[in-house]
Parts: sequence; structure tokens; C-alpha cells
Amino acid sequence: MGKRKQWSRLDNAAKIFPPTSSKRGTKVFRFVCELIEPVDGVVLQHALEKTVEVFPLYRSILKKGLFWYYFEESSLRPEVFEENLPVCAPIYDADKPCLLFRVSYYGKRINLEVFHALADGTGALQFLRSMVFAYLAEMYGVPGRLPDYDVAVNQKSLDAFYKYFDKKGKVPITKRYRPFRIRGERWPNNRMSIIEGFLSVGAVLKKAHEHHATLSEFLVALLMCSIYGEMAVREQTRPVVVTVPVDLRRFFPAQTARNFFGLIQVTHNFHRDGQDFEQVLVHVKQSFEQQLTKEYLQGIVSRYTALENAPLIKAIPLLIKIPILRLAGFWKDREDTAAFSNVGRIVMPPEAAGYIRLFDVFMSARRPQLCLCSFGDTLAVSVSSPLVDTGIQQRFFHSLADMGFSVQVVSNLEQISGEEGFHASMRPLWN
Repeated sequence: MGKRKQWSRLDNAAKIFPPTSSKRGTKVFRFVCELIEPVDGVVLQHALEKTVEVFPLYRSILKKGLFWYYFEESSLRPEVFEENLPVCAPIYDADKPCLLFRVSYYGKRINLEVFHALADGTGALQFLRSMVFAYLAEMYGVPGRLPDYDVAVNQKSLDAFYKYFDKKGKVPITKRYRPFRIRGERWPNNRMSIIEGFLSVGAVLKKAHEHHATLSEFLVALLMCSIYGEMAVREQTRPVVVTVPVDLRRFFPAQTARNFFGLIQVTHNFHRDGQDFEQVLVHVKQSFEQQLTKEYLQGIVSRYTALENAPLIKAIPLLIKIPILRLAGFWKDREDTAAFSNVGRIVMPPEAAGYIRLFDVFMSARRPQLCLCSFGDTLAVSVSSPLVDTGIQQRFFHSLADMGFSVQVVSNLEQISGEEGFHASMRPLWN
């Protein structure tokens, strides 16, 4: 008799991704680590194999059960390849068992792409950091280990939503808006534009602190003003709503490499509440202060998990749940104007940091999505969008330049408009 395969259930946040993924919205995100020298594919393969051994959930495939999707261990071997696919191309295929991540390289860049059902940005980042460290250890003899993420396998695979679900948690009441929605011509073949800006994190932090704001609050306000600048007069009565994922590990002690995030929303009505940057920033700060509390986020965890554990919901077969989840995902996508995600500061041991130029992150998107992370003093800000028009992105980066920041901006616009291959060859866009 063969060995029985291990299985595990999806965490609460992951359940929406399999039924709502499509060629238009792949639910895939990419982390990039750019080194100072070209990547050796053979050594990267060795590093990947070592890393998967300590992140066993990454060997899983996604299967359909009677009531929910679930992960099942597999013998599939992840293989590194030189990049030859569009950015954030589909990973999950309901008709074909496959791993839920892929690793590629191009030039000096290592790319980790992950299907969101497997992990969130923070969880996937730990996998990438471990893989990059293993690569540098073999390639350059970098000594030591990652001391800040030396946790047990069961902790990496923990379902933190289940652990921190509190039936007594007060579920927050959220106000629904009919937001301004960004529309326009889409890139053919479900391509996605990526515009990246690189600047000094110290300089941006200093400016944000001058406004008595955090870096996220400052950049969310700037993004909202950039969106407003592209709105037609007839559209300006609609509020601009930005969704912001929050890493719940900041509020609940968990080191899971799976999903553990909640969503908050920041709203500003430019017609009613003012158009000046300072007026927008006041609203943004109020939204962050009101929603970034442990009590409020405990309520979000309770709301997410209570619905999943309701006896009636649990009893509905998956075949019937799938169209319901797709409909819920459709309406959820209509509740905001854009999205903003701050992965935060990425740290590597000093012995390894000298071989790394930067980290970056971006996501597949059905509307403009701004992501950022920092490494050393380099702040990487990327905007991904399926839309041909780049007016919002240009306003955003020009606004940063007008504030006195030195910004290097590159994009894949020439590549995707000319259908020049598939790799994300980033070229200078504007000064």
C-alpha cells in the first residue's frame, strides 16, 4: 500500500483565489531580487531545491474537495527557467496538477511568482529571502543563515486565521461606497504594464515625517491625488477608494509563510472634502488610525472566519460555492478605485547584502495596483496595470520629482506594445 499523501486546508484568505482567478486576473504576484552580477541558473536550481525542503507547503498542488479546495502534497519537482513568460502569467490550472509558484531569472534578476492561494507577500518574501541566501551561500561562500526566520516547519505552515479566530470578536461595520472606477483600453492578450520608480527611502521618509505621516500614508495620499488629476469633471463627485492590505503578523504573533492579511479601505471625496494634498492626507491618516488597531483587525479576522465556519456555508457543496464566490469576487472588485501594498523593509544579513542591488514587488491587477518595498536606502515603487493609459502613473512619479526627489523610472511599455518577447526588460521611461 502506498504512502497516504498529506493534505491541509486552505487558510481563510486563500479560499477566494482559486474560483476567481482567470487570464485577466491571475491572482499572481512577483517578487524580484536583483543581484550585482548575472544569475547562474544551475546554482539557483540548487538553492530552490534546498529552500523547498524547509517550506514543504510549496510542494503542494491545489485540489477540489466536496466542500472546499485543499492542498495535497505532491512529488512534482520545481524547476528554475530563464524567463520566457509574461509578467504574472497564470499559474493555477484547474485541469492540470501543478505547483503554485515558479522561479525564473533574467540577467541579474531572480523572480519568484506565487499564486495568492499559497501565500501572501510577507509569507512569500520569507521563501525568497531563504532561496536568495542559499544561492549566495553556494555561489560566493556567504556564511551563516537567516537568524530572523529560523522557525519550525509547523509554524511556517500555520493557519493563523484559524488560530486567532475569536467568536466574541466585534465585527466592524464598514460603509459601502460607489467609488470612482478607472476604465479604458486594455493591453491585448491580457498583458500588464509595469512602471517602476526607484528613489531614496530616507528622503521619502523625511518628507513624510515633515507632514506628520508615515511613508504609507504619504504615498497613499499622493496616489489618490494622482487619480483625481485624471478624473473627468462629471466623475469628481465619486469618492476615490484605495484598498490597503495589512500584514496581520504586526498585530498577532505568527510567523506563518501562508496568507495572514486583512484589508482596510481609505476613502476621499475630492468634490466634498477638498482637493489639496494636505486635505487628502488628513483623511488618509484618520483612516489608518481608525483601522490599524488590534481591536479593529481582530474584528476583521472574526468576520472572515465566522462566515467560513457558519454551518450553512460549510454544508454547501463546492460545486455550488464556486459561482457564489465568483460573484462575491466580482462585487468586491467594484468596491475600490485602486490598491496600495507596502511590503516594508527587506533585510538580509550583512554578509549577503553586498551581493544584492535591490528588491521589488508587483502584482497582477484588474485596476492600477501600487506596490512598494525597500532594501537599504533604495525604495522600489511599482505600478502594475492592465490599462494602456498611464496618466495616473506619470502624475504620481512627476509629483515625486516635483517634490525634489531624484526618481529613476523604468517600464516594460516598449516591450509589451511592440510584443518584443516575454521577459520583463525594463527600460528608462522619463526623467
